[in-house]
Amino acid sequence: MATTVITSKGTTTIPQSIREQAGALPGARVEWSFSEGVIRGIVQVDGSNRLQRRIRQLAGTWDGHVSGAELLRRTRP
Repeated sequence: MATTVITSKGTTTIPQSIREQAGALPGARVEWSFSEGVIRGIVQVDGSNRLQRRIRQLAGTWDGHVSGAELLRRTRP
């Protein structure tokens, strides 16, 4: 469990450890609900996030001699 603060503008930060567990990257959508006194945020992880995650996994592995087509092949699931 992690704790954050809601700002005066109503924003808060999802802690990094939780974002990593959820696979949430910048641009991910969060669906909010309120029921029985509890606020819930559900991160919508879509295909574009999986692609971004794969690209980040490969970051730093490029040797400078890979064609654009090969780079696309390596990043597609």
